[in-house]
Amino acid sequence: MKTTGKVLLSLCLTLIFILLPLQTNRAAGGVTVNLAFREASAQQGEVVTLNVSFSTFPSITRFGPIEVGYDAGALELQDVTIGRDLHGFKLDYEMAESGAAVVFSAVNEKEEESILQNSTGENTDQTTPGTPTTNVFSSDSSVVVASIRFLVKPEARGEVKAWLGSISGLRDSALESVVAGAGTGASFIVQAMVSSEATLSSLSVGSFAIEPEFDPGIFSYKMTVSKNVTDVTIHAVAYNLNSKVTIEGESNLVIGNNTASVTVTAEDGENVKVYTIEIYRSDALLVENIQFEDKDGQKYFFSSFPEKLVIPSEFYQSTCYVDGNEVPCFRRDGVLSVLLYCRKEASRSELYIYNQETDTMRRYEPGKMILRSSAVLTVVEKPTGVMIPEGFVAGKVTYGSGEIDGYISEKDSTRIVYLQSEDGNARFYVLESSGEVYPYRVPKNNSRLFLYLCIVCASIAVVEALIIGYLVYRRRAYRRKVNPKRV
Repeated sequence: MKTTGKVLLSLCLTLIFILLPLQTNRAAGGVTVNLAFREASAQQGEVVTLNVSFSTFPSITRFGPIEVGYDAGALELQDVTIGRDLHGFKLDYEMAESGAAVVFSAVNEKEEESILQNSTGENTDQTTPGTPTTNVFSSDSSVVVASIRFLVKPEARGEVKAWLGSISGLRDSALESVVAGAGTGASFIVQAMVSSEATLSSLSVGSFAIEPEFDPGIFSYKMTVSKNVTDVTIHAVAYNLNSKVTIEGESNLVIGNNTASVTVTAEDGENVKVYTIEIYRSDALLVENIQFEDKDGQKYFFSSFPEKLVIPSEFYQSTCYVDGNEVPCFRRDGVLSVLLYCRKEASRSELYIYNQETDTMRRYEPGKMILRSSAVLTVVEKPTGVMIPEGFVAGKVTYGSGEIDGYISEKDSTRIVYLQSEDGNARFYVLESSGEVYPYRVPKNNSRLFLYLCIVCASIAVVEALIIGYLVYRRRAYRRKVNPKRV
């Protein structure tokens, strides 16, 4: 019996020594790396966690570098931490050069040092070299080896993904490499934040003034328009751009009181706020007490048109905005300036030329206004410092059915007039008999230039002749000089 027991014990030990290496090789045979977000969905501004896991953990003592790519347009890397089961592992990570991936590695230095000591026989336990120590963590099930935290950017939308790049550097307690392959990637859905905000950030009605001045917390306003205004344009911008803004009551204004409304429906569809604007449409063409100042500080007061008002041909009645008020005016197609009927303080009403860009006013004088295709030119007095072009003399220049003060060339009868443009600049203009007007330019005098060049060349030649004569004189004087003889 004793002999039989010894034989059985020997067989058992033999099987253990045979099967133990096979079990180690099976564990190290392959690892699949998988990714998974803890959150199925998130909102902008929140932090999400991406878990990196191994399908098994066959006594691994180090791994990495492992590269994990992600949507950099939607995610911002916060940090990377080691898995909670991997005690003793030290993890390092860095951003990839592409800026859209993180690369991390981890190693259990203490266990690797212990394994090396055992393999060299320095350990007193005399563990067999290449055999895993009992302290090395191992698992046949999935293990989270690292957790990566990301901040969801405000511009993130829809599905956001993360994926595996290169995987390398896995080594087990037998100091052998472990084969690893990429498994599943990961994704989550960004849920747009639903706001209950239902206020406006701005509110205006064309160039008209509303009272009181706009404030998001004030919901009632008033304004007045003239009789010729039947429609207005309301501009309203919601504080939350995803809110719905509905505007009513802009058109078909009646004489008297009108009500326009701006309804703001929040993104959640529940919170609703209404802004109202009481619009009073006057029965007069002009709103009472309208006045304005030009850039020089001169005040003007608008007046109603008299029954007999003569305006230049091709001008028609219209409206324009002056200091935020819509007032009647006279326009001509292609001309920037308009004609306004108004008066200065303590003066009678008359037509003025108003430039809306330069904010300048000039009194309209019939017979002294010249129209170009896109500008109004006015005859003004020539300043003392401005010289009359050579060859021109003062004279009367015929324009249309009248005459204006100008200058006529004695040589070719060219007619020029000193005119001021709409921007306030004045200069001489050529006035053709056909009515064409264009800036006058002084013709180039090539003969005078040739004379100047001749004078310069002659001067240079005289100077050179004097220098040569002086040098010849010095040379001859030197030769006449008598040298003393030695005795």
